[in-house]
Amino acid sequence: MIKLNCNNYLVKQTLTNYFENKNISLASENENYFTSINIIETEKNINLNIGSHKIEFPIPVDLNFLSSEILKSIADVNLKICSYNYYPYQRLVENSIKRSLLSDIQNLILNNILLYKEGVDKELLYKRIWKKDKSIQINKLDTHLTNLKNKLNDDLDLNVNFHSYEKKLRLLID
Repeated sequence: MIKLNCNNYLVKQTLTNYFENKNISLASENENYFTSINIIETEKNINLNIGSHKIEFPIPVDLNFLSSEILKSIADVNLKICSYNYYPYQRLVENSIKRSLLSDIQNLILNNILLYKEGVDKELLYKRIWKKDKSIQINKLDTHLTNLKNKLNDDLDLNVNFHSYEKKLRLLID
């Protein structure tokens, strides 16, 4: 997830729609996130701050160009999982020797589990993955958890397990 802050309503709405079309989730006020994007429009420039990465664009700027620059910048955002780097916006887990490209669903699962260290509610996770499902089928989620576990083990020799307690799902790594 990304925390998007912008002082221009039109730019914020355009980018929000763009991220939604790219299946990149934006964090609401109280949600956890991997990185923040701060966009400040001045009289002459648009200043883009993504973590420690700063870019300045003279106004007027094409919003498609701005969006592509943001995607390039967030591609390098990563988290450590043991000796591996997880790139949530590339759907990739890798180290210098091995790599594993995750499916969209596997990436969403890993995203949410890593965002919520105290555990993510299984029903909330289900609703984030399958937004259009009318009824929740936890066994469907469990199948995808098993697939993710097997993929990480097969591709990376990374032994992960999922622990569920009081409907909260957590990642356990051996």
